Amino acid sequence: MSLGVRKNILPFLLGLALFAGLLYWVRASSVMGYIARVGPWIAAVILGYGLVQLSFVLAWRVLLGADVKAVGLWELFRIYLAGDAVNYTVASGNLAGEPLKAHLLRDRLPMVEGLSSVTINKLSEAVSMIAFQGFGVALAFACHLMTPWMAWGTLAVFACMSTGIALFFWRQKKGLFGWIFFGLSRIGIARAFFERLGSKAQRLDAQISGFYEAGGPRFFLSLFFNFLGWCGGAVEAYFLLKLLGVHASVPMAFAIEAVSILANNLFFFLPARLGGSEGGKVLVFLSMGMSSAMGFAFGLLRRAREVFYVALGFVFLIQLNPFRQRDSRQMQEPASACPTESPVL
Repeated sequence: MSLGVRKNILPFLLGLALFAGLLYWVRASSVMGYIARVGPWIAAVILGYGLVQLSFVLAWRVLLGADVKAVGLWELFRIYLAGDAVNYTVASGNLAGEPLKAHLLRDRLPMVEGLSSVTINKLSEAVSMIAFQGFGVALAFACHLMTPWMAWGTLAVFACMSTGIALFFWRQKKGLFGWIFFGLSRIGIARAFFERLGSKAQRLDAQISGFYEAGGPRFFLSLFFNFLGWCGGAVEAYFLLKLLGVHASVPMAFAIEAVSILANNLFFFLPARLGGSEGGKVLVFLSMGMSSAMGFAFGLLRRAREVFYVALGFVFLIQLNPFRQRDSRQMQEPASACPTESPVL
């Protein structure tokens, strides 16, 4: 058994125990009653979420600049879902699949450009997520949708996350990867190895810095598409609430989605956030005066959609075959660090 698998077994078992405990506490029969209300409509919700996924793909695509001509939208969609499938199943804070996305692009783009695009897009996702969460938390306060302890707790978590992302952005602009590897080399263990990686990482840092100097408009366009994606999750939440029999409002749907995402991020160490995701939704629903069974049912319906797109992502991953030999026609690394042509949507 590999080390990576062993490291995920304990978190998986912990999440499974949390999931089973929650299901026992809220009573499975009550949960199934709520799910029965939704019935076959869940298929429409799952398929409709494809538009949300498309929005996230477009957010990444605009960051490719002139190189976007080398990658079709359908191919990028498949690569995005394949990488996200790995992100979902591996406890890595949604990071394990990002190098895979760049790797799957290797027949179309030089590796350094692929890595810089996924790194910048990850920041775009995080910044747009914070903006969306800020909007949702503000609605929760303005409309008095949560109990005071939950509202202030949510605000504290939001402030910590915002600070962390601001520090990440600052470090990324100054050179993130070289700083990490050269820092590891100073520990004294495998010094030569980390110094070699640090030298190579400096090229990636230069690519990213070059983008921020010349690619500002594309970054803001990426933020827009990512923000649309997060809003799409709120639209999905609104329809699910209606199907569950809740007299939901738009502010309620946005607040539930924003706080649920915050809660999910606290359980980054659990594969697929098993148990943690459902527990967070139960807590959010209770704080808004709804039942724990309804919150758990909402979480299960969400997980059904997640599992569908993860399964689809692994199908695409098999089709793309990350172990295939690199195309001999692959272009050489370009001299310029940041293309300036406008993206083609």
